[in-house]
Amino acid sequence: MRIICPQARMIAAVAVLYAFVALLGPAGCTPLTPSHGREVTSSPSLVSGNGVHHTVRAGETLWRISKTYGVSVAELVEANDLESYIIQPGQKLLIPGASERREVPETQTETGGSAPDADLAWPLAGRGRGSVTSGFGPRTHPIRKTEDFHKGIDIDGAREERVLAAAAGEIVFAGKMTGYGTVVMIDHGNRLITVYAHLSRTTVKLENLVTTGQIIGYVGTSGTSTGSHLHFEVRHRGRAVDPLGYLP
Repeated sequence: MRIICPQARMIAAVAVLYAFVALLGPAGCTPLTPSHGREVTSSPSLVSGNGVHHTVRAGETLWRISKTYGVSVAELVEANDLESYIIQPGQKLLIPGASERREVPETQTETGGSAPDADLAWPLAGRGRGSVTSGFGPRTHPIRKTEDFHKGIDIDGAREERVLAAAAGEIVFAGKMTGYGTVVMIDHGNRLITVYAHLSRTTVKLENLVTTGQIIGYVGTSGTSTGSHLHFEVRHRGRAVDPLGYLP
């Protein structure tokens, strides 16, 4: 009787396997490339490259662009790897799944006319210029201690103090934003947007129409903040401008 050792059986099995692969030929076995082994987590429209590029015009917001093309803000953020919800004129955005470019309509206020681009009300009742603790422009960042450009003004406020809409308009963002904490953004038409940051909470939602002086949230210290206050910005034609030029 012939005895076959385990090593011999293994060598024979490997030989049979190679012979089988050779018989299959190129059509029977396709080597995996790195792309075959990578897990795809993005949406199909983004992976396939479908979509159009939209050039941001002055006054356009991420929310209004998403509404025009019928995609979510989250899809735009993912498709363009955005770190902020604030976009700039001239910036190019990929609109996933879109087949044609569209015109983004300007916002109309609840009265049907465009809001004025001046004469805003103070977002904290009874406050004035004497309550501004940090103005618009170059400064040393209070936390990072580096040179910084302050895109708004900081208004002293007590925690849970009511934050009011500076003018009538439409809510185009209400949620959390890196650095800004809990934020509300209002589109007033005429390419004018106001931003209210570091809130403790909000009382409005996307697409809500608000009137001047309506409560939109409460003072807090969310985001990158050293204490309770309201960070207030005015953006005209997509660019940050000094809010004191619009306040009484």
